[in-house]
Amino acid sequence: MSFALGAKEVQETIMVLNLSVAQIELSITDGDNSVNTLIDSFSYMSQHIEDIERSSKKIAEMTTDVAGIEEHNQSLLTQTGDLALKMQQAIIAFQFYDKLSQRLNHVSHGLSGLAEIVSHEMHAKDEAQWEAFKSEVRKGTTMREEEELFELIFDQEMPADEAIDVMKTRMRDRMAENEEEEEEIEFF
Repeated sequence: MSFALGAKEVQETIMVLNLSVAQIELSITDGDNSVNTLIDSFSYMSQHIEDIERSSKKIAEMTTDVAGIEEHNQSLLTQTGDLALKMQQAIIAFQFYDKLSQRLNHVSHGLSGLAEIVSHEMHAKDEAQWEAFKSEVRKGTTMREEEELFELIFDQEMPADEAIDVMKTRMRDRMAENEEEEEEIEFF
């Protein structure tokens, strides 16, 4: 099969590819941050579990020393509080992994749809097919960052590298805001 895409179709193809590239880049960034947080969290929890075990052994040995028991009890309470916080951070990091998986699934779906359109000459030159495809891609943007990427690349026609920079800045700002506010854990 041989046919040439017109300028409009090539432009649409490039925008979908730019959206896909931006989603992949942001997914990788999310993944890296999540994995690093998980490693840190589990290392931290492991150390605290060892400390709790040592404190428990000391408490058992100090049954006659009431002041010593209170001191170790306070230490256990502090350590378990710290562990609970690290566990919450680990859960959030796992949620980012879930977002990564969802985003990569959406990229795969978008690329498959793109391949379907450009593989048929009649579909590739049909503006209604392109509009339906873009509408389908937009409907698949279930996460805030995906919708914002779509808007930057399709609505504002921003190049992918600029859209990635904008989104990385927004995501860093949101993470800083979330660290300042204590939020409930959201499951996807």
